Amino acid sequence: MRVKMTMSLVPLLAICVYASPLCAQSSTEQVTPEPRRAENPTTQWAIAPEPGAVPSATLYPEGTVLQQDTLLPAGTVFPGGAIPPGTPSAPAPTTESAMQADVASGVPYISGGVGLSGRDEMNEIKSKFNLRLLFAVQGSGVYLADVKVKIDDAAGPTLLSVVSQGPWFYANLTPGRYVVTVDNAGQTQTKEVTVPANGAVDQPFYWAD
Repeated sequence: MRVKMTMSLVPLLAICVYASPLCAQSSTEQVTPEPRRAENPTTQWAIAPEPGAVPSATLYPEGTVLQQDTLLPAGTVFPGGAIPPGTPSAPAPTTESAMQADVASGVPYISGGVGLSGRDEMNEIKSKFNLRLLFAVQGSGVYLADVKVKIDDAAGPTLLSVVSQGPWFYANLTPGRYVVTVDNAGQTQTKEVTVPANGAVDQPFYWAD
């Protein structure tokens, strides 16, 4: 009886001996966690039409969806600071829009030219005027400002009487003959000029130092 019981335990011991490595391996094996999605995924520029279909909408950052062929005004910016591709930029201001000619007695005129930037601005618009005056000191060429300018029609009436804000003074006159009188600190000069039908006339005035 004792012998039979011993023999019956042998298979059970064998099963435990062979199974123990498997148990140990399963208990020490590390479980790899499943990958997690980023909490704040970055949205990419994308157009997602169906296969073979013409795209009908565009997905922009921050979830903005724009229908195809939608025209955006200049300077459009989406939430988050995104600028849609192909959007025309806002027009930059031009020099001519910043310098507007004044009108006195129906005569457009403008004056300036103080400093390099001022001279560049006057150069850019000089083609719009057919009478162009220059005020400077004889010999040294130093520019003068605050010169009084009076333009009379050759027939007699005064058309314009103003003070030039810089060494260059431009006016746009009807072609014909005019008398130009300029006054720099009490020193007066008068010249007769003829404005042509085409082109312009440049008339400098110089004063002794």
